[in-house]
Amino acid sequence: MQVLGSVLIFLLIGNVSLFSQEPKLPDLMSPDPVKVKKVRDRPKIFRHNQLTIVEKPYKAPSSIPSNFVPDDSEVLFFTELKADRLLENKEAVVVFKTTLPKTTMERYYEYLISSFGHKILQSQKSEEKSLYLVDVLRHKILAITIHSDEKGSIVKLFQKTTNGGF
Repeated sequence: MQVLGSVLIFLLIGNVSLFSQEPKLPDLMSPDPVKVKKVRDRPKIFRHNQLTIVEKPYKAPSSIPSNFVPDDSEVLFFTELKADRLLENKEAVVVFKTTLPKTTMERYYEYLISSFGHKILQSQKSEEKSLYLVDVLRHKILAITIHSDEKGSIVKLFQKTTNGGF
Protein backbone atom coordinates (compact mmCIF):
# COMPACT_ATOMS: atom_id res chain seq x y z
CA MET A 1 0.00 0.00 0.00
CA GLN A 2 2.84 2.33 0.85
CA VAL A 3 4.49 1.57 -2.51
CA LEU A 4 1.26 2.35 -4.34
CA GLY A 5 0.93 5.67 -2.52
CA SER A 6 4.51 6.67 -3.31
CA VAL A 7 4.01 5.78 -6.99
CA LEU A 8 0.84 7.87 -7.07
CA ILE A 9 2.63 10.85 -5.47
CA PHE A 10 5.52 10.47 -7.91
CA LEU A 11 3.14 10.49 -10.89
CA LEU A 12 1.29 13.53 -9.59
CA ILE A 13 4.48 15.51 -8.89
CA GLY A 14 6.15 14.38 -12.13
CA ASN A 15 3.14 15.35 -14.25
CA VAL A 16 2.31 18.68 -12.68
CA SER A 17 2.56 20.27 -16.11
CA LEU A 18 -0.45 18.23 -17.29
CA PHE A 19 -2.67 19.69 -14.61
CA SER A 20 -1.32 23.21 -14.85
CA GLN A 21 -2.18 23.68 -18.54
CA GLU A 22 -5.23 25.77 -19.18
CA PRO A 23 -7.41 24.90 -22.10
CA LYS A 24 -6.54 27.12 -25.06
CA LEU A 25 -9.50 28.76 -26.73
CA PRO A 26 -9.40 29.52 -30.43
CA ASP A 27 -8.42 33.03 -31.39
CA LEU A 28 -11.63 34.43 -32.80
CA MET A 29 -10.06 37.72 -33.84
CA SER A 30 -7.47 36.21 -36.20
CA PRO A 31 -8.43 36.32 -39.89
CA ASP A 32 -9.34 33.15 -41.75
CA PRO A 33 -6.62 31.77 -43.99
CA VAL A 34 -6.83 33.13 -47.51
CA LYS A 35 -7.96 30.61 -50.10
CA VAL A 36 -5.99 30.84 -53.30
CA LYS A 37 -8.12 30.66 -56.43
CA LYS A 38 -6.78 29.96 -59.85
CA VAL A 39 -6.98 33.24 -61.72
CA ARG A 40 -8.62 32.83 -65.11
CA ASP A 41 -9.08 35.38 -67.82
CA ARG A 42 -12.63 36.49 -68.31
CA PRO A 43 -14.18 35.13 -71.48
CA LYS A 44 -14.53 37.53 -74.41
CA ILE A 45 -18.04 37.42 -75.82
CA PHE A 46 -18.99 38.72 -79.25
CA ARG A 47 -22.61 38.78 -80.45
CA HIS A 48 -24.17 39.67 -83.78
CA ASN A 49 -27.83 38.91 -84.44
CA GLN A 50 -28.13 35.17 -83.76
CA LEU A 51 -24.38 34.41 -83.75
CA THR A 52 -22.37 34.25 -80.50
CA ILE A 53 -18.59 33.79 -80.35
CA VAL A 54 -16.86 33.23 -77.00
CA GLU A 55 -13.06 33.21 -76.60
CA LYS A 56 -11.57 31.35 -73.60
CA PRO A 57 -14.92 30.28 -72.10
CA TYR A 58 -15.16 28.49 -68.78
CA LYS A 59 -17.06 25.58 -70.36
CA ALA A 60 -18.49 24.36 -73.65
CA PRO A 61 -21.95 25.47 -74.80
CA SER A 62 -24.97 23.50 -73.69
CA SER A 63 -25.85 22.52 -77.27
CA ILE A 64 -22.80 20.21 -77.43
CA PRO A 65 -23.35 16.98 -75.47
CA SER A 66 -21.47 17.45 -72.17
CA ASN A 67 -19.58 14.15 -72.34
CA PHE A 68 -17.99 15.10 -75.66
CA VAL A 69 -15.75 17.68 -73.93
CA PRO A 70 -13.62 15.95 -71.23
CA ASP A 71 -13.48 17.68 -67.84
CA ASP A 72 -9.71 18.28 -67.81
CA SER A 73 -9.66 20.00 -71.21
CA GLU A 74 -9.13 23.70 -71.90
CA VAL A 75 -11.85 25.18 -74.12
CA LEU A 76 -10.23 27.69 -76.49
CA PHE A 77 -13.40 29.08 -78.06
CA PHE A 78 -16.90 28.23 -79.15
CA THR A 79 -19.54 29.65 -81.46
CA GLU A 80 -23.29 29.22 -81.48
CA LEU A 81 -25.81 30.11 -84.14
CA LYS A 82 -29.28 30.33 -82.63
CA ALA A 83 -32.37 29.14 -84.48
CA ASP A 84 -35.66 30.98 -84.79
CA ARG A 85 -37.19 28.70 -82.17
CA LEU A 86 -36.51 29.31 -78.51
CA LEU A 87 -33.66 27.33 -76.87
CA GLU A 88 -32.56 25.72 -80.14
CA ASN A 89 -29.26 26.11 -81.94
CA LYS A 90 -28.75 25.62 -85.64
CA GLU A 91 -25.00 25.16 -85.32
CA ALA A 92 -22.31 25.13 -82.66
CA VAL A 93 -18.53 24.80 -82.83
CA VAL A 94 -16.16 24.05 -79.93
CA VAL A 95 -12.37 23.93 -80.09
CA PHE A 96 -10.46 22.63 -77.06
CA LYS A 97 -7.05 21.32 -76.03
CA THR A 98 -6.48 18.24 -73.94
CA THR A 99 -3.39 16.54 -72.55
CA LEU A 100 -4.61 13.16 -73.79
CA PRO A 101 -2.91 11.88 -76.96
CA LYS A 102 -4.78 11.54 -80.25
CA THR A 103 -5.11 7.74 -80.05
CA THR A 104 -6.64 7.95 -76.56
CA MET A 105 -9.13 10.57 -77.75
CA GLU A 106 -10.08 8.34 -80.70
CA ARG A 107 -10.82 5.44 -78.36
CA TYR A 108 -12.67 7.80 -76.00
CA TYR A 109 -15.02 9.03 -78.75
CA GLU A 110 -15.54 5.57 -80.25
CA TYR A 111 -16.54 4.24 -76.82
CA LEU A 112 -18.76 7.27 -76.12
CA ILE A 113 -20.53 7.01 -79.47
CA SER A 114 -21.20 3.27 -79.13
CA SER A 115 -22.27 3.44 -75.47
CA PHE A 116 -24.87 6.17 -76.09
CA GLY A 117 -26.25 4.44 -79.16
CA HIS A 118 -25.18 7.14 -81.61
CA LYS A 119 -24.41 6.14 -85.17
CA ILE A 120 -21.07 6.77 -86.91
CA LEU A 121 -21.94 7.87 -90.43
CA GLN A 122 -18.34 8.23 -91.59
CA SER A 123 -14.85 7.97 -90.09
CA GLN A 124 -11.42 8.68 -91.47
CA LYS A 125 -8.09 8.30 -89.67
CA SER A 126 -4.57 9.38 -90.56
CA GLU A 127 -1.43 10.09 -88.55
CA GLU A 128 -2.02 13.84 -88.31
CA LYS A 129 -5.83 13.89 -87.81
CA SER A 130 -8.95 11.82 -87.34
CA LEU A 131 -12.48 12.69 -88.43
CA TYR A 132 -15.82 11.24 -87.27
CA LEU A 133 -19.24 12.16 -88.58
CA VAL A 134 -21.86 11.09 -86.03
CA ASP A 135 -25.66 11.05 -86.01
CA VAL A 136 -26.67 12.12 -82.48
CA LEU A 137 -30.26 11.38 -81.41
CA ARG A 138 -31.47 11.46 -85.03
CA HIS A 139 -31.71 15.24 -85.20
CA LYS A 140 -28.14 16.41 -84.72
CA ILE A 141 -25.06 15.74 -86.81
CA LEU A 142 -21.74 16.02 -84.98
CA ALA A 143 -18.39 16.23 -86.75
CA ILE A 144 -15.36 15.45 -84.55
CA THR A 145 -11.85 16.32 -85.71
CA ILE A 146 -8.84 15.28 -83.59
CA HIS A 147 -5.38 16.72 -84.33
CA SER A 148 -2.11 15.67 -82.69
CA ASP A 149 -0.36 18.34 -80.64
CA GLU A 150 3.03 18.28 -78.92
CA LYS A 151 1.37 18.27 -75.48
CA GLY A 152 -1.68 16.16 -76.27
CA SER A 153 -4.35 16.85 -78.88
CA ILE A 154 -6.63 19.57 -80.20
CA VAL A 155 -10.26 18.60 -80.79
CA LYS A 156 -12.83 20.44 -82.90
CA LEU A 157 -16.51 19.63 -82.54
CA PHE A 158 -19.07 20.91 -85.06
CA GLN A 159 -22.75 20.27 -84.31
CA LYS A 160 -25.58 21.00 -86.76
CA THR A 161 -29.25 20.50 -86.07
CA THR A 162 -31.05 18.84 -88.95
CA ASN A 163 -34.55 19.71 -90.16
CA GLY A 164 -36.05 16.97 -87.98
CA GLY A 165 -36.14 19.28 -84.95
CA PHE A 166 -37.25 17.91 -81.62
